[in-house]
Amino acid sequence: MNILKLFKEISFICAILYSLQVISISAETIPEPDDYRTENYRAAVPETLSGGQVIASAEQLATFIKARRPVLIDVFPAPNKPDNLSSDTLWIEPSRETLPGALWLANVGHGIAPDSLIHLFQNQLPVDAPVVIFCEPNCWHSWNAGKRAIELGAKEVYWYRAGVKGWKEAGYALETQYPVRP
Repeated sequence: MNILKLFKEISFICAILYSLQVISISAETIPEPDDYRTENYRAAVPETLSGGQVIASAEQLATFIKARRPVLIDVFPAPNKPDNLSSDTLWIEPSRETLPGALWLANVGHGIAPDSLIHLFQNQLPVDAPVVIFCEPNCWHSWNAGKRAIELGAKEVYWYRAGVKGWKEAGYALETQYPVRP
């Protein structure tokens, strides 16, 4: 009887150790790249943004919004109207549920962005106020846009890693926005 009990305890301990090993492997830290990410945008992102600050939760962001009134910039990608679309074809601009008062600057988080999008982004960055960049969880568009905002001279850049999904899951309201285009 004691041997069976000992065997069960050893099996239980081994299962716990195996679980901890799997967790430590899957919780691997993603390093910040030297340049912009240009592929596989929906993947694990770094915990940090050099030159910026990370907002970890929706509650922290809500408090920050009340206290500092930052410019909120959603960088979720969206299709552009095709250049070769005939004049008699209806184009319906995409919409998105996002944080109230946010500007939706679709596609400014692409690793390689055209000058028109870079200028649009630069013109929306505040001179003397904080800016919060976000998209969705595990979205490199927001990390890229945060890095780009810093390189464009924004003084206070905050990255909200949990994005719209994290905001919604915390019970905060959303509103419909349309992309701001160049």
